[in-house]
Amino acid sequence: MKKIISILVACSMLMILFGGCSSEKTSVSIYFKDVQTNSLNKEERNVKISQKASAADIAKLAVAELIRGPRNEKNREVIDGEAKLLSLAVNDGVATVNISKHFSQKKGVEGLLLRLSMINTLCSIDGIDGIVIQVEGEPLVSESTGKEYGVLSMDDIALNAEDNTTVKLYFPDKNGEKLILEERTVDAQNALSLEKTVVSELIKGPRSKKLSPSISGETKLLGIETKDKVCYVNFSSEFKTKTNSGSAATTMTLYSVVNSLCALDSVDSVQILINGENGVEFGNFVLDIPYEENANLVE
Repeated sequence: MKKIISILVACSMLMILFGGCSSEKTSVSIYFKDVQTNSLNKEERNVKISQKASAADIAKLAVAELIRGPRNEKNREVIDGEAKLLSLAVNDGVATVNISKHFSQKKGVEGLLLRLSMINTLCSIDGIDGIVIQVEGEPLVSESTGKEYGVLSMDDIALNAEDNTTVKLYFPDKNGEKLILEERTVDAQNALSLEKTVVSELIKGPRSKKLSPSISGETKLLGIETKDKVCYVNFSSEFKTKTNSGSAATTMTLYSVVNSLCALDSVDSVQILINGENGVEFGNFVLDIPYEENANLVE
């Protein structure tokens, strides 16, 4: 009898401490940086929670998973593994997350991706619509303006205009003999897919009147993906049909794309496809291999 009473007392204590003797698992979405591109990938994690777990309880577990890092080799961590969650509270749908100083060491696009991973991860939890990030109890501020970010939500995906990045675009000169560099600042939202942004900006054409378009504005980008530092770009048929078939024109068009994409850290070579087809003839070229940057064409 004493043994039974002891078990009942122990269970009662556990119920007081953990809200009951039973627990359950729930799935949380954790966002990490893609190894090769400036984008985020989702990993689903099953975490153990009590039946009475609040949104704050689940959010704490989600942040712990972020700090632990990815399990998929295609992803890499966004938060320094030495970072510590100091506190987390949820009020009126806003999660206030207080993290140690290791959190704020990343700047520029890396810092943006870090904030986006927190937003995507925590705002995917029921009961959380926005987050406020604090570092050692102090509000997180923009490195450019010194102003507080305030409440961040999925609607604030660009995270303020000062979070920009610059891409290098190469357009032909008026004579179609050399490629000229035109740098362009893109906003943070587009910076999450720099390869796509580069090609989209090339299709828009140059801003300088001294330069010529390299790709017809009718061309559509059907897909783009980078694997093992090879960027695979799939264009619609207009990429070929709207480009002069002469040697100079096709050379300028091809290397306008190749040199612009190879200016990104994530890209070493470019494989161009037309409507998903490999090996299409393009002037004097056959688009059956990845092409590397040709610096000799740049003025």
